[in-house]
Amino acid sequence: MAKKEFQEAPEMTLEESKAYRASLIRIEVKPLTQKEKRNAFKVYWSQNKKKYGMTNKLEEILWLHLVSTKNDSPESFDAGLANFGIKKV
Repeated sequence: MAKKEFQEAPEMTLEESKAYRASLIRIEVKPLTQKEKRNAFKVYWSQNKKKYGMTNKLEEILWLHLVSTKNDSPESFDAGLANFGIKKV
């Protein structure tokens, strides 16, 4: 019978082992619900409506536009408002 030779893995330092275990964890990003997106836009619009020179009356119309153009995620609010034709003042 042939002997199988096993190579011992070099031992890891404490920092290396922590980094290795941390690399094994998969972070799951769950998508925002429609209600969470709507609330995010309310916060965004209340903070930025003055920068666009607008009032709060357009919020519902803008939200409907963002949903229809699929710009309803927080990172694409600026692009959706630019698509609507509103520019920052």
